[in-house]
Amino acid sequence: MTTHRPRIGLIGYGYIGKYIYEQITTRPDLGLQIGFVHNRSAEKVADLPPELVLADLADFSSRDADLIVELAHPDVTRVHGEAFLQQTDYMPLSLTAFSDAELNDRLQSTARERGTRIFVPHGAVIGLDALEEGRDTWEEVSIRMEKPVRSLDLANDPDHDAAQITGRTTLFEGSAREICPRYPRNVNSHAAVALAGIGFDRTHCVLVADPDLEASIIELTARGGGVEVNIRRENPMQGVSGVMTLMSSLASIGRAKAVQSGLRVC
Repeated sequence: MTTHRPRIGLIGYGYIGKYIYEQITTRPDLGLQIGFVHNRSAEKVADLPPELVLADLADFSSRDADLIVELAHPDVTRVHGEAFLQQTDYMPLSLTAFSDAELNDRLQSTARERGTRIFVPHGAVIGLDALEEGRDTWEEVSIRMEKPVRSLDLANDPDHDAAQITGRTTLFEGSAREICPRYPRNVNSHAAVALAGIGFDRTHCVLVADPDLEASIIELTARGGGVEVNIRRENPMQGVSGVMTLMSSLASIGRAKAVQSGLRVC
């Protein structure tokens, strides 16, 4: 009897995408196979087998992917998310797109109607399962992130210039709803916490830039019902992503094929 190996579609072939591709194609024990790889720059995928390269993302349905994993930019979810969920399961790593309340509602509605699934990978955050399980209990949830200045994209921040940051600087403090569009490539952890827990408007977020740091530091706090959870994690950085994000993303893909429909933390 032949066991079906889920076909994974990868959107983005950068730091994380290359790692996931290499792991899936060299480790039969994962039980997965590549359905397609799409990258905005065709040059980056020129050395891949031509039959695996998807030039036009609009043609994704021709590849029969069991799960599409976005590793590129929140715009992918904005433009293609609903189309993906009409046909298959979807795991976006650029979770800041979900801070758009209307888009979030449309995506979750599509998943429910079509019986497909949106997976929220835990990425650099430990404890998302506890946030989800205690969602009705938590009175307050906060996430604080400190990052090296070199790992921050401040293109949408009108108040700060990376070249001018010479010491530890608080870039933002406020809700997840507010922070996500300002730092769409840097605060996917904040979006994951909001999705797993009490939502974008009630999740309190802090982002700190520190030129002396070599790692990203995440501190997660949740309180309610007499319970308090405090988690701290340090994650060495590679570009805008942490090293632990490689392993956690691959693990999330492996877990994604065993849960029921709807939005799930994995």
